[in-house]
Amino acid sequence: MGRSFVLGFLAVAASVLSGCGYVLQGGGTVLPPDVKNIYIPKAENESTELGLADLVTDALRDQFDSYGAVTVVDKQSQADAVLRVRIVSLIQSVDTVSSTNTTNQMDSTMILAGELRRVTGKVLWRDNQIRVSKNFATNSNTVVTSSPDFASGSIATSDLSGLNQRELARGQQQQALLTMTSDAARMVYDKAVAPDF
Repeated sequence: MGRSFVLGFLAVAASVLSGCGYVLQGGGTVLPPDVKNIYIPKAENESTELGLADLVTDALRDQFDSYGAVTVVDKQSQADAVLRVRIVSLIQSVDTVSSTNTTNQMDSTMILAGELRRVTGKVLWRDNQIRVSKNFATNSNTVVTSSPDFASGSIATSDLSGLNQRELARGQQQQALLTMTSDAARMVYDKAVAPDF
């Protein structure tokens, strides 16, 4: 196939997709045209998990910065709107237990409340029930080393035998928290900024 055929095909595909209402993420926004700069202060943390506010704040700033629909600014005085997020709770519960009463898997659910408000006060978006969940293994017998979550984590397969159950569970929990904060940031962005398809 020639280069001109490929370019022609791409142009036709783009026009068909745009005619159907499809927009690539970051290519549009539901925000008013004058809302271009957003300030994201540190998330409030009502959970007992130390450091979770930093993880959520970093994930939000990265997510909003990634697509170019808005610019994340360092000071509220530079912003057209402010995104405030509150970590309402982090609930951890046992999912599965072995026949020897050893916990094999835990469920973790984080609930957030978010609000995007113009610096002049008008609310642009609000959701008080943003919920993300993840389960994670707590002992080496239940860790699926071929899973994408394990592969992207900080524990290598060769490290499993040297970790006690508490160390392994904590490492898996930290990876679950990173995944959940990333998922939550994506949800907030999609709800507050990205256009509905």
